[in-house]
Amino acid sequence: MPDLVVLGGGFAGLIAANRAAELGCSVVVLEAGEGTYLCNSRIATGAMNFAHSDPQLPPEQLVQAIMEDTEDYADPSLAAAIAEVAGRGLQWLQDNGAQFVRKNMQGKNSWVLSPPRILSPGLDWRDRGADLFLGELERRLKLRGGVFHRGTRGRELILIDGRLNGVLAQKKDQVLSFQTPNVLIADGGFQASVDMVRDYICAKPEDLVQRNSGAGFGDGIRMALAIGAEVLDMNRFYGHLLSRDALNNDLLWPYPTLDSLTGGGILIGQNGCRIFDEGLGGISLSNSIAELQNPLSTWVIFDEEIWSTTGKDEVVPCNPHYVEAGGTLFSASTIYELAQKIGLPVDQLDATIASYNLAVSEGREQQLLPPRSPGRRFGVKRSATQRIPTRQICKPPFYAIPVAAGISFTMGGLAIDAKARVKQRGGGVIPGLFAAGDASAGLMGGPIAGYIGGLSTAYCTALIAAETLACRD
Repeated sequence: MPDLVVLGGGFAGLIAANRAAELGCSVVVLEAGEGTYLCNSRIATGAMNFAHSDPQLPPEQLVQAIMEDTEDYADPSLAAAIAEVAGRGLQWLQDNGAQFVRKNMQGKNSWVLSPPRILSPGLDWRDRGADLFLGELERRLKLRGGVFHRGTRGRELILIDGRLNGVLAQKKDQVLSFQTPNVLIADGGFQASVDMVRDYICAKPEDLVQRNSGAGFGDGIRMALAIGAEVLDMNRFYGHLLSRDALNNDLLWPYPTLDSLTGGGILIGQNGCRIFDEGLGGISLSNSIAELQNPLSTWVIFDEEIWSTTGKDEVVPCNPHYVEAGGTLFSASTIYELAQKIGLPVDQLDATIASYNLAVSEGREQQLLPPRSPGRRFGVKRSATQRIPTRQICKPPFYAIPVAAGISFTMGGLAIDAKARVKQRGGGVIPGLFAAGDASAGLMGGPIAGYIGGLSTAYCTALIAAETLACRD
C-alpha cells in the first residue's frame, strides 16, 4: 500500500511526489494523459514570479505582495505559509534539475525555466524549460522508487470512518483500486470541463477561448465535492483578453493577448458605450466579459498612437504579430466610419469617445461611468512603473479588434488550510486528503480575480502538502 497517491502529473503533482519520496514515502502518481502529455505546466511561460515579486524576498514582503495583488482577498494564513516556502522551494527546484535564466519580461527581472519559450504567436512548448523539467521530475521520481501510471484517470475517493482509505481510477476499460491513507489532488482546475464552466463561470462556455492545454477537467475537485469538501471562488479564472478570431485560429492563442491594447484604449459593448474599467487589467476584464449575456459582444478600440506605442508593449506584441498571425484588424479614418464597419451605433460610439477624450484631457477619468483607472500591467495596482498610459483616442487611423475572453486555468477549487489539507464543509479537514496547485483555492480570486502566479503557487502548495503528510501531521 503506497503512503501517497497523487492525482495529476503536472508541476504540482510531480513536485509533491518527489518531495514525499525524498522524505521516505512510497508514492504512486496517476496521470490521465498519454505519452508526453500536454498540461498547463508545459505550455506556461515558466516564469516563477511570486505575486509579481522575486521568490527570494523575505517572507513578510511576499505576504505584502500577495495581499496587495489580491486587494486583501487572499487567506492571510495561507499566504504566510507559502511565503515561508517560496525561497527554499526555488532552491529545491534547482537541486532537482530545474534550470533558470534571469529574463526581463515587461520590466520584471524574472526567474524563468530554461530554455525559455520563444514567446511567439501560437504554442512552442516542446523541449522548453517546463517540458524538460517535468521529464526530469518523472525520471527522479522513478529513481526514488515512485510509480507513474499514464492514461489513468481518478474516478472516486474512498472514505472509511471519515478518513481517506484509497482511490478508484480508470485506465481504458479497466477499473483500478489503490488503497492508501493519503491522496493529493493536483490534477489542475476545471477550465476544460464544459459542464463545470457552465455551472460556475459562464452561461456560454463555448464563447470562451480555451487558452490552455485542454486537460483540466476538474476530476479531483468533483471527487472531493462528493465526499464533503469545501470549495472557494469557483466563479473566477486566470485568463487574458484575446481576439475573437482565436476561437478558430490557433496562432492567436496563447499569444498575442489584447491586455495592453485594452489598457491603453477602450472596451466597447454592442450599444457603443464603454462597459468596464479598462484599467483593471486583462485578468479582471476577462472574468467580467465571461459574465456577459453575450461574451462575444465587445470590441477594443484605439488609435494610431496607441497602436504604435502600447501595441508594441507586450510579451508578444500585438503590433505586428497580431496581423501577421491572421487577426482581424478594422481601421478607418474616422470614428463614424469605424462604427459603420463593425456594426456599432455610429452616433453613440462617436459620443462615447468624445466624452472619454474630454475626461482624459481634463484629468477626470475617475468620474466617467464606468470610471477609468490607470492601466495595470498583469493586474498589478501598486507600481507606477507598471501602469499603461491613458491617452485620448484622437489620432487617425482608428482601429477595432473583436474581443473574447481566454481562460487559462480556474482560480477556484478546494479550500485548503496552511498545511494544504482539504477543508470539510461545516468545519475541520478531511483526514488524508490534500490539494495543491490549480486544484486548490484560497490564494487567488475575489472581486478583481487577483492573481499571484500559477507555477509559484503550484510548487509552494505541493511542497507544503508533501512535507505535511510525510511528517504524518
